[in-house]
Amino acid sequence: MNYSALKKEISRDGPGRLYMLWGPEDYLIADFTETLRQACLEGGAGEFDAKRLDGPMPDGRDVEEALDAMPFFGGRTFLELRGFDVNKAREERLIKALSDVPEWCTVVITLPVGVSPDGRLSFVKQLKATGKALEFTAQEQDLLVKWMVRRFASAGKQADREALDRLTFLSGELMNRLIPEIDKICAYTKGERVTVREVEAVAHHIPEADAFEMTNCIANRDFDGAAHYLSELLAGDAEPVEILSVIGWQIRQLYGAKIAMETGRGTAYAKELLGISNDYRLRKLMKTAENFTLRALTSDVRLVAEYCMRTREQGTALTETEALKELLIRFAMESRHA
Repeated sequence: MNYSALKKEISRDGPGRLYMLWGPEDYLIADFTETLRQACLEGGAGEFDAKRLDGPMPDGRDVEEALDAMPFFGGRTFLELRGFDVNKAREERLIKALSDVPEWCTVVITLPVGVSPDGRLSFVKQLKATGKALEFTAQEQDLLVKWMVRRFASAGKQADREALDRLTFLSGELMNRLIPEIDKICAYTKGERVTVREVEAVAHHIPEADAFEMTNCIANRDFDGAAHYLSELLAGDAEPVEILSVIGWQIRQLYGAKIAMETGRGTAYAKELLGISNDYRLRKLMKTAENFTLRALTSDVRLVAEYCMRTREQGTALTETEALKELLIRFAMESRHA
């Protein structure tokens, strides 16, 4: 999604009747919702024309009343249905009301965190036909970098490009995650310039970053380093089964990168195959994959699948944490024999 183009479209053409928004980039969802709200209330009677209903299932009568209300002094009315789980909507009154949104009204539906619309459902199909369905994912790297530069500049700091790349690698590419990290780094940095050193000192590591560093250590035969990063993962909030999932994802990413190399298709193919928009992460992934054989990565993919099955078995002798530690040892053994 080109978010800038989307906002320009609203500025040029005005808001439509219905929008359904979801996805992990909740910062942009909130920002876009506010853009629509301001566009609707411009020239009207302000907050009198705005209504918000919270919860997974709004009452059909409340939605009808909000849609029937005419705007004051021109403008449009604005109805936000926040946290509405469209997949579970069954009330006829609610479904009928949202099938025919008046021309003077804009309805914005934001789905609960982690919920995506089920395109097989007739109500979801109806919503998509009536309005716009927009999934908000992490922004393309260049746009994200420009946004980060502005955030640092507003605090009087100038961040190196390498520092920005490292920050998104360590803390992820979602804006709501990056805002507190940028604030911490700005508070920690004494001068105006932010370098990788400041990022490394205070930035929070998401599990995916530690899983990458763990596999990178294994690739470089640094098994003590790999054990350190596994300890970091275990010390976090994630459950062992979640950590196993993240490690499995990382191994599959390396496997895909190695396939791209072995078939001579290169980084462009790997970028498309793995769905990676961050060039810095892709470069690191390809470099780490160079240090593994395809045979070793194939074995590692099978190994993770084996441990996933074992953690689901009842009566296993190993705890989930012990299983992760044993998995690391087997990774190390595989890499030695690669």
